[in-house]
Parts: sequence; C-alpha cells; structure tokens
Amino acid sequence: MITQLRGITWDHPRGLDSLVASNEELKKNIGVSVTWDARSLLAFGDQHISEFYKDYDLMVIDHPHVPDAVHAGAVVDFESISSQTQLEELSRTSVGESHNSYIYREKHWALAIDTAAQVSAFRADKADSAPVYWSDVFDVARKGQLLWAHKPVDAFSTFATLMAQKGAPLCSEGHYLNQDMALEVLTLMCELSSLVPDFCATSNPIDIAEVLSTSDDYAHGICMYGYSNYSHKGFRKHRLTFDDLPSFDGHATGSQLGGAGIAVSRASSNIEKAAAAAILLAFPHIQATIYGQSGGQPGNLVAWKNDALNRTTDNFFRNTLRTLENAWVRPRVLGWPDVQFESSQIIHRALISRTVNHNVISEISSTFQKYVKE
Repeated sequence: MITQLRGITWDHPRGLDSLVASNEELKKNIGVSVTWDARSLLAFGDQHISEFYKDYDLMVIDHPHVPDAVHAGAVVDFESISSQTQLEELSRTSVGESHNSYIYREKHWALAIDTAAQVSAFRADKADSAPVYWSDVFDVARKGQLLWAHKPVDAFSTFATLMAQKGAPLCSEGHYLNQDMALEVLTLMCELSSLVPDFCATSNPIDIAEVLSTSDDYAHGICMYGYSNYSHKGFRKHRLTFDDLPSFDGHATGSQLGGAGIAVSRASSNIEKAAAAAILLAFPHIQATIYGQSGGQPGNLVAWKNDALNRTTDNFFRNTLRTLENAWVRPRVLGWPDVQFESSQIIHRALISRTVNHNVISEISSTFQKYVKE
C-alpha cells in the first residue's frame, strides 16, 4: 500500500520537476508518493513557514528560515526521526556547508537536497570564459555585454557576497555591519548598476538566465544563483556555461550560499514516512541519478562529482564547485528573514536612486536590531 503525502517546493524546474521525477523511486523503495505544490521563488525567500506548514507533510525551505520555523513549532528535528549514521553520511557528502546550514541549536531541521551560490554564466558562442576578477566584470559591463540581477533580494545577495569577499561578512566581529566597508561595497554596486540594462533592477537570476539563453544581445551574467537546467542541451535555445564567481583575489570566495533543504512538518499525520522520504531524497541514490538528470541541483557531493551529470550539464557542477565550497553562510538567527527583506529594500532603493551615503548605511545597519529576537 502506497502512503500518500503532500509537499510544497518552489516553482521552477529545478525545484519542482526534479522532485516529481523522483516520485517513482520513493514508491519503489519506501512505498511513499508525494504530491507537490509549488510557490513562487519570491515566496520561497520571504514567506514565513508558519503560514503554510499545517497543510503539508514535507516542505522545501531556505536555511535562513529555520530558526523562525523552529520557534513556530513548524518542523521536526532529524535527530529524532533519523539515525546518527544517516546524518553523519549526509554531512560527509555535503557540498560545502550545505548540510550544516540547516543546523540550529545543535540539531538538523532540514536536509540539503539542493544547493546553490552566486556564480557566473556565459554564452560559449559569444565569450571564451567568465570574468575572474571584479575589474574584468566592469570591463565586460562597459562593453554592454553584462547582465546582473539586482531586484531587492538579489541586490542583498550581492551585497552580502561582496562584504564577505572584502573580509567583513555580515554578522561578524560582534555586529551586523561593518559600516565603512558597506559604504565601499554599495558604492561599487551603484557603479555597476549604472553599466547594466535597466531591466536588471527588476530581474532575478532566472530572468537573467532566460535573457541570456533565448536572445543574442548579451554574453555574460554575474552573481547569478546557478541553475544547472540552463546548461542542459535543448533546455533553451542557447546553452549557458557556468563558472566560478568573480572575486577580488581570484579565489572565488565569499559567495552567499543558497539552495534548499527538505523539512518534515510537525503537522504531518505520518512523520515517520515523511522522514523516510526526505532522507532518501537527500542520499546519492536519487540525488546523483534521476533528481540531477531531471534538472535538479543536488546538495550531495557525490552528485556534483558524477561524470554523467557533468556531461549532461556542460560541467556545471565541476566548474562551480570551488565557489560552493568557499561560500559564505547566512546566520541562523530568529528574525533573519525580516532583516534580509528590509535590508534588501534599502539597498535596492539606493541602487535605483544612485544614492549612497552614511545615512543609507546606518539605515541598513538598524534592521538587525529592529528584527532579530535573540
């Protein structure tokens, strides 16, 4: 007898098609079938888990939402529903800090089934390689060949990445923001925003990937959360090649870690089966096969080193692994989604108005004290 579960993920082939395609493996191996709903990428980043967890058994979530979900009583820790051996295996085969990013108060509240960080993309028919240094990025931008997604949430991601690359990551040194470095970083971002098309200010990485892969007007995209789908032959008119994030030192450090983890809802009427499904989806058996081949972007390192997946994706995984392994992880603190949302609005307004000064930086800094509850 098949156990029917309900899950929620995010609305893109990377987030949805990969899970739907994996359903037959769940049926065959553990007698579980999951019906997946999808919410928008914006909701994935901003919506509080407390608003929807009661309707689902499984939830694909973003790691900064974990503390809020825990305090809302919305998720179950995997220490109580899986074995220590399973968690140790997933930790050992994690892409960088992906697995650990779901730890809060010394417990795992989700398992990394997807991972991403800000990387570069380019058209191999229009460019030889991705820019390595930020000076190279500006050279490409001045030639009119660069796209950079900086709608509010993506503007924040670039801001956080650059702060980490400058050696002053957010929430380090006992405070949220090094204000002098933040002024330098936001000034650089304003200059870059003046060199890319206006539509970038209302675009996310998917929008940029769509433009790059369906038109012939641009050659490069930077600070894009990687989407391996666009490296699949035939996914769009033109195939994209992905590579490391540009940096100041050429080492591709500091990229803001993204991705998605699968959590078990405390409201589930079948927590044991939901946990079994989550664990199987996180292990290489599915991650390195049907999940990755169906457009998923696995959180498991075995999949990232899989020869077949790399052949399918023009070496997407090997090309960007260094960036993922050197990524910066956002803090797991109660209230972070609100800090990120409010900071992103302030940063975006500064980019649109081309106004960067100490008042703007102080306003960004104030969001942490305003929203963080611990």
